[in-house]
Amino acid sequence: MSYGHSAATRITLVWVLLGCLLSADVAAQTQETAGKERTVVLDDFDRADHDWRFVGGQEFPGARGKLAFDAKTGHDRQGALRLDADFSGGGAYVGTWKELPDPNGRFLREIRLWVKARNVTNVGIRITDDTDQCHQTKNVRLARSDNWQELILPISDLVGSEHWGGANDGKWHGPPGGFGLNIGTDSLAEGDKGTLWLDDVAWTLGQEPPGTPTVLGCRLSESACRPGFGVDVTYRWDAVPMGRDYTVYVHFRRPGGGIAFQGDHTPPVATSAWSGRLEYEKTIIVPTDAVEGEYTITLGLYDPRAAKRGWDHPRLQTAQGAVAVQNDSTACRIGVLKVDAKAPLPKLGPVSLDLEGYRLTFDEDFKEPLSVSAWGPGTRWIAHTPYAGDFGDARFADPQEDFPFTIANGILRIEARKDEKGWRAGLLSSMDRQGNGFAQQYGYFEMRAKLPKGAGVWPAFWLLGAPQLRDKSLTQIEIDVLEAYGVNPNVMWTTVHLWHPDGKHSGDGKPFCVPGMTDGFHTYGVMVDQDFLTFYYDGAELWKVKTPDQARVPLYILVDLALGGGWPIDQTPNPSYMYVDYVRAYAK
Repeated sequence: MSYGHSAATRITLVWVLLGCLLSADVAAQTQETAGKERTVVLDDFDRADHDWRFVGGQEFPGARGKLAFDAKTGHDRQGALRLDADFSGGGAYVGTWKELPDPNGRFLREIRLWVKARNVTNVGIRITDDTDQCHQTKNVRLARSDNWQELILPISDLVGSEHWGGANDGKWHGPPGGFGLNIGTDSLAEGDKGTLWLDDVAWTLGQEPPGTPTVLGCRLSESACRPGFGVDVTYRWDAVPMGRDYTVYVHFRRPGGGIAFQGDHTPPVATSAWSGRLEYEKTIIVPTDAVEGEYTITLGLYDPRAAKRGWDHPRLQTAQGAVAVQNDSTACRIGVLKVDAKAPLPKLGPVSLDLEGYRLTFDEDFKEPLSVSAWGPGTRWIAHTPYAGDFGDARFADPQEDFPFTIANGILRIEARKDEKGWRAGLLSSMDRQGNGFAQQYGYFEMRAKLPKGAGVWPAFWLLGAPQLRDKSLTQIEIDVLEAYGVNPNVMWTTVHLWHPDGKHSGDGKPFCVPGMTDGFHTYGVMVDQDFLTFYYDGAELWKVKTPDQARVPLYILVDLALGGGWPIDQTPNPSYMYVDYVRAYAK
């Protein structure tokens, strides 16, 4: 599922976030320089109109100041930008920031600007890269002088120390997104007031690294695959740093040459940091309507943010089973997949779930009337996400007679139905918005269920961290034990998400082909311990991943039948049913 809550960004450091989205409509004057570099003048402040913004440090109340055009005090005698700071009423900083123009794929080498200071001895610098990672440098020293002085800020000096957000790896992922400068309370030589003038701000751009990665032929877990099932593809590269982060496109071309389906992905190591032999595995799901035959696998790199300038496909080299596409040095063929309706079905490993030493701590077997209300309290379940973040293309209905929950013969039926008001469906949460209900730190969580058939259905069994209900500043853990999409009836998805309070998200997941989910009842479970999350289907281990710190908390249970999940619902059966035999949790 998608926890997908909205939260205000919290600024926890003294310096204000100066990075922002790329803005291609900002006018930039360009001057070619010697060699393979160019200088882009961001602002010469010859006129009063400019797009630098004042930041007042509102999260630390008390600071005052202003940003203004000064026509009389320019480095080039025409004009400058003046930033005044006043900390007589408290506060921590004031600053200014600017959205940067799209550098057209070139690489920032250094930033140059002229400054003139009155009672200001140092400044703070922030710059964001293309992943929205913010790099911060404090205490850039200024000369004790009333004269104009030039600051030369190599990008290598601005990154690698304090950083957060985006890739969060301390490495530069150009192009830049935003640049800013500020005055803090520790920037003043004496007293509580200071002034800084800025002029002739420019940046020097270098060419992209000349290295060209080499693509090797892929390895397939199976040479043939049935429609509606999957195959693991191991991609292989002799990698070199690409300077910026590309996406890998993978096209499976039908015998006639057209693209039948795709496997685009982000490699596990960002291309800007590539080096040496790189191999990684991705699962490709063959569509249920794929015709039989041999499909050529074609691969290349692209920058989706560069669509307006032709997608920026870099050149590739080939070796060991990869073949360059004729008349196209940016694409290559890496293998062939045979789609065959008689190909062997995927085999699961042996049953390995061992609950010896565990006791049952939560047992909903649906042999009694369902204890559920819209929002609680006093019931075992509520019928909405407790954080009021319902999702999907069907509203989650409040419980009413015979809808959306019905119990018969110890089986819960969750119904999705379309009426004159649109689609409605059902969700159960074991904890309400006040934090009342069942949650457990560590242990085994399991559901036995039969999933619905049909395009557009989106059933799930998942866990969320209970502490985030009371403290929105915490990063939320979401463990999707099962997600299924009706368009791929033989595929279950397991995913671990982290939803950060500033709105950023990261996730790691893997699909598994497990035939029979819509034909009968099967168990879906996860063992959570201090070291690992281990996912199971019918007691067979599917996947094991290290336990994030955020998962070492009490977790509550959610079960739902939603619709959509990115797929159309115009062909969804009305009504659609999900059947649940039990929901259980165990602990030592």
